[in-house]
Amino acid sequence: MTLRLLRTLVSSVGLIPAIAAAQREPVLKQVTVPHASPLDVGDTFTIEAWVKRGSVSSSGNQVIASQQSGSWVLMFNPSNRLVLRRATVADIVQSTTTVTDSGWHHVAATKSGSSVHLYVDGTDVTGTVADQTLPNNTQPLVIGQSSGTAFYKGTIDEVALYNAALSASTVKTHFDKGAVAPSPTPTPITSPYPVIGAAGDIACDPDDYSYNGGDGTAIRCRQKATSNLVVNTGLSGIVTLGDEQYEDATLGKFQTSYQPTWGRANSLAHPGVGNHEYWTPGAAGYFDYFNGVGNQNGPAGPRGKGYYSFNLGSWHIVELNSNCGEVSCAAGSAQEQWLRSDLARNPTACTAAIWHHPRFSSGVLGNHPELSALYNDLYNARVDLLLTGHDHVYERFAPQTPSGIASSRGIREFIVGTGGESHTNFSLSAQPNSQVRQNTTFGILRLALRPQGYDWQFVPEAGQSFTDSGSASCI
Repeated sequence: MTLRLLRTLVSSVGLIPAIAAAQREPVLKQVTVPHASPLDVGDTFTIEAWVKRGSVSSSGNQVIASQQSGSWVLMFNPSNRLVLRRATVADIVQSTTTVTDSGWHHVAATKSGSSVHLYVDGTDVTGTVADQTLPNNTQPLVIGQSSGTAFYKGTIDEVALYNAALSASTVKTHFDKGAVAPSPTPTPITSPYPVIGAAGDIACDPDDYSYNGGDGTAIRCRQKATSNLVVNTGLSGIVTLGDEQYEDATLGKFQTSYQPTWGRANSLAHPGVGNHEYWTPGAAGYFDYFNGVGNQNGPAGPRGKGYYSFNLGSWHIVELNSNCGEVSCAAGSAQEQWLRSDLARNPTACTAAIWHHPRFSSGVLGNHPELSALYNDLYNARVDLLLTGHDHVYERFAPQTPSGIASSRGIREFIVGTGGESHTNFSLSAQPNSQVRQNTTFGILRLALRPQGYDWQFVPEAGQSFTDSGSASCI
C-alpha cells in the first residue's frame, strides 16, 4: 500500500495537523495518527478518501482507515464491497456495488446515530444497515491497516475526517471537484511589443491520482488548461520558472505529461530548472528533454549549469539556477561570477531575471536568503524584474532592495507558481512589500516588454476570474 500526498485530517471545528505529507514527500507506507481529542467523533462523523486499488482480494479485508478497537473502520471486504464496520465486532453496512478496477475512486461513509450512508464517486450505494453504536477510544487513527492487519493494497489520498455527517449533496460536491469542464483556448492578445508568458510548477506526474489522462481535476493537474494560455496566444516567448514536470522529472514523464500540453509551445520556450528536476540526478531528464538526449547545450543552457541569458526585443533576460545545493549561488561561485560578467556585457535599459526559488515569499516555503549574492548582483546592475515559482501561489511585490526595503530603485518580484500542478498555502503573515496574493486560481503572467518599461497581466485559466494587472517604467 502506498500513500501519496496524504493531507490533513479535517473536523468541523478546524484543521487537525495530523499528517505531515502534504508537500509531496516520498511515497509512504501505513500512517499512524496519534490520538487527540478532535479525533473523538463518536457516533456522528464522516470519513472520506480517494483510493486506487492495486489489487482486489477474495480472502481478506483491505482497510482504508480505522479508529480501531470497537470504533469505526472503512474498508473493502473480500467481495470488493465498501464496508463501514465496528472494529473487531461486526459490519454496519456494505455497499450495493463493488470496486474492482484500478482507477481512482472517491469513497465516503457518513453516520449520525442509526442514519448511515456509503458513497462511491458521489453516488449513494448504501446497502442494508445493521446499526452499531460507535464509541470513542484512545487508540491512534491508522490509515492503510487496522490493528496491524488487513493492509490496503493500492494508493490512498486526501483522507478527511469530519465530526458531522455530511449531506449527500456535500459528498457529491467533494467528488465533483474531479469533474473538469473543457478549457477553451483564449483569444490571442496582440501587442506592438514582445510579450512573454511565465509560470512554473506545471505538469503533474502521470501517476498522480488527479492526472485523469492529462485533463486533471478542477483543483489539480491543470497543465492542459494553463497550456491553452500559451499556445497560439500571440506570445513572443515563454519562460518556465522551474518544476516543469513532477514528481522527479524523468524524460519519460516529460514526454507523457509536459509534452502534450506546454510542450506544444516549445519553439518559444526559455526553460528554468527547479528542485523537482533534480529528483533525477543532475536534472538529466530536464536537460535531455529541452536540449536533446545527451546534448551538452541547448535551450535549457549548459548541462550541469542551467544558467544562460538571451535578448527579447530591447530587453536582456538572465535565467539562473537557484538550486544552490546543486550549482552554487554563493558570492564568488562560477554562477555568480558569470552573472556579474553577463550583466556588465549587456547594459540594456530594461533587464529581467528568472529563477525557481523566490528570494522573498509569503508562501509556506518562505524566503530564500541563500540567493542573496545573486540578488545583490541584480540590484547593483539595476535589474527591473525577478520572476520565480516554487511556492504554488501568485504573489506580486513592490520593488525592494536586497534587504527587503521598499524602494523605487528596487527589483519587483513576481511569484508565478500557478502553472497547474497544485496550490499551496500562504504563511500566517504576509511578507513586507507584498502587494497582491492568491492561491486559488491557476494561470500565467503575461508581460509586455516595452523599450522603457513593462505591462503585466495575470491571465487565469478559462472559467476563472482572478486577475492582476499594471504598468511600470524600468529603473
